[in-house]
Amino acid sequence: MENNILVCEHITMKFGGLVALNDVSLNVTKSSITGLIGPNGAGKTTMFNVITCNLKPTLGNIFFEGKNITGFKPYKIVPLGMARTFQNIRLFENLTVLENIMIGFAHKVKYRLFEPILKTPKFLNQEKEIKIKAFELLEKVNLKEKAYLKATGLSYGEQRKVEIARALATSPKLLLLDEPAAGMNPSEKIALMYFIKEIKDSFNLTILLIEHDMKFVMGICQKIYVLDYGAKIAEGTPEEIQKNPKVIAAYLGEANVKG
Repeated sequence: MENNILVCEHITMKFGGLVALNDVSLNVTKSSITGLIGPNGAGKTTMFNVITCNLKPTLGNIFFEGKNITGFKPYKIVPLGMARTFQNIRLFENLTVLENIMIGFAHKVKYRLFEPILKTPKFLNQEKEIKIKAFELLEKVNLKEKAYLKATGLSYGEQRKVEIARALATSPKLLLLDEPAAGMNPSEKIALMYFIKEIKDSFNLTILLIEHDMKFVMGICQKIYVLDYGAKIAEGTPEEIQKNPKVIAAYLGEANVKG
């Protein structure tokens, strides 16, 4: 477990009679990019929700940096060093790019509720510090020139970068990306691949991602886990996954594989 930042042991998630996850175990190695793939309804997003403590598993345990976080409240996860994005981009529509990024630093502020209303010196000083840090982050991800534009006025690819940058503002050790390439054209996907590799190295991150685009996954991940009907059917390198008959059958169907 020493070299793994995340360890999921025998995770089962039941919703009444529906078994969304069935005895799923996976490890995410520090400083790696790991993929979690599978057909629609395989249980990928449910697994993300369990990892980030939005759902408590029916059975099994989640360890983050060796600490059992099973059953933790979601708000306790970010300070530990875990952040995520969502399949559908969730930016604050009426705020600028800069303001969206500043929100990512919100959990680090230490003023009382009345201080923003009164605009106390303590509040103003912390807001100034956050603004400086937000600008520094935007510069690192090449979005500084977009700082004062409405976030939702940017291209789809740039909006995704803003969402990822907001997650980076929380200073994560593990970043979970839920279908980051969804809705992007081929050139945007290529740019995103480079961006993810770049931030992994620049911010010393470990990344776990869900993605349907196989070319994207195979081009960016060192290790891949495959789910089908809530169960893990394969794990390995991109080369191993591409040749795995169970994976091929899950995506193409048994008849096509045999034919």
